[in-house]
Amino acid sequence: MIQIKFWKKCVLALTCAALILGATVGLLYKNVEQEIVVPQSSEWQSYTSSDQSFAIQFPNEPKEKTEQTVIAGKNLSFQEMSAVLNESTYSVSYVDFPKHWKWVGTKKLLSKGFDAFIQSQQDLEALAKQNITTFHGLPALEYHLRQAGKEIEGKFVIVGNTLYRITVTYPLAVAETVQPDTFFGSFQVNG
Repeated sequence: MIQIKFWKKCVLALTCAALILGATVGLLYKNVEQEIVVPQSSEWQSYTSSDQSFAIQFPNEPKEKTEQTVIAGKNLSFQEMSAVLNESTYSVSYVDFPKHWKWVGTKKLLSKGFDAFIQSQQDLEALAKQNITTFHGLPALEYHLRQAGKEIEGKFVIVGNTLYRITVTYPLAVAETVQPDTFFGSFQVNG
């Protein structure tokens, strides 16, 4: 009986000590924590593609470029818009694939588009997540990668015969300031 009371008192004392230590560390951490300025989506700039096919909000004025890529052995042009904020890059790119490719199905098109993207990447460290899903009711593939010390969160989305790639790339040091949900959530297809 005496041994049981002794162990109950020990457990109670250790629990109290752990709670006090946890509260102290929490208060110290709160006081040391850096103030992070995170832009609100209302401060972001609305952007509509030149062909009016989509709209999205960027943290600042995006730069535009057109490049070539190879998907399923076919050279295709893609457009990319990107903006940088706090070492993070927010980008949207899109490519129109031949209409007859649609017969292979959206899952296959998403997978092939993702595979072509992965093959074009250098210094790829890890694929943390990849899954077929929907995004705003549209067929999509979402992914999370690590490349050259940076995180890449993205989505491939199919609308008609257009494949969109929406990504946010950031170093881990600024992960607290990154707003992928704001960026992804602002993507809207027109028409």
